[in-house]
This record gives sequence, structure tokens and C-alpha cells, in this order.
Amino acid sequence: MINLLPITKLIAWVAGLYAGMVVLISALVGASGLASLETSLKGVAILNLVLFGLAIGGWRAVWQWIPKLNDWVFPDLNGKWTVDIHWNWGNKSGEKTATAFIKQSLLKVSIELSSDESESETLIVAPHKDAQSSRPGLYYIYRNVSTAGAVKKQDPHIGAAILKVSQESHDVLRGNYFTDRSTNGQYTMRRAGEI
Repeated sequence: MINLLPITKLIAWVAGLYAGMVVLISALVGASGLASLETSLKGVAILNLVLFGLAIGGWRAVWQWIPKLNDWVFPDLNGKWTVDIHWNWGNKSGEKTATAFIKQSLLKVSIELSSDESESETLIVAPHKDAQSSRPGLYYIYRNVSTAGAVKKQDPHIGAAILKVSQESHDVLRGNYFTDRSTNGQYTMRRAGEI
């Protein structure tokens, strides 16, 4: 998610906060020299803790306080999702249901998807926004393996999907997928709950 933010502007804002903190603390304390520097460094340490807290999970609280960030930056997709898979493999086609867990932090996103026959592990998930419409989505590359109790064991395969957040709700993702064994289809994911 952090790759969606304008990093140079973000660095400039943080640097400005640091400088402002140093000047403000120095002025409030009224000290000069080493005492002023020591007090300013303590203030900067507090700012570092706040930034660290935002990075490891506090961002979700900020997103709840300011829900418009789901539109301005990127939606919070954390949670359990039900997945309808429409697949095509040669002359055959069908439907499958699965469950996915999306785990999103400020630095990364992962999707763990499982059905009664297989499980997928995340190789890469990259959040993106459409260059023209700013519609959020995910580029998802995964490795799928059959579960131990699967009736029809399949060889492991690699797949990729381009998922887009629905224009009506942040609780629906849709997109097409394809795999290295010449299968393809569509995913429809609906949020089932928070984790």
C-alpha cells in the first residue's frame, strides 16, 4: 500500500514535522544549546514512535476515523472473503466456492485462498490504482497446491489475477485469472467479516 503514496511528498512532510517539532520544543522550553537539542531529540523520538505505530497497524484506526481515506488512498481490504470461481479448462467449465483471507498492512498485502480441493499461497500481491479512473485493485500472483484430502489431485500450478474493487462497494472484488496450465476464469470475492 505504501507504494501508492507519493513517497517524496511523504518524506517532505515527515521532515517538516521533525523540523517543526525541534523548533517548537526549543521555543517552548526556552533552552539553548545542548539542553534545547536534548529536549528536541526526545520530541523527535516520540514522533518516531507515533510513525512506527502507524506503520504496524495504527493506520487502520486512522482509516476508521477518516473513512474517506478508503477512496483517497486505498481501501482497507483486511478480512475474510467468500469467493465464487467460474473456471474454464479446455472444453470444460464450472463453478467453485472458496474462502480467502486478505491481510493488509501499510507495507504489504497477502491473500490466502482455500477450497475443499486446494490452497493457494501468495507469491506477490501488488495494490494499484487505475491511471485514468483511480479505481483500486490488486495484481495477484499465487501458487496453488492440492490439499491432502482432495478427490482429484492436481499438480501444483502458478496463476495470476487482476482484481478490481467494485465501484459500488469496497466489500466486493472482481477480476479475471489465468494459470500456467491453460485454465482461466473469473473471481468474485465478497467480504464475509473482519479479522
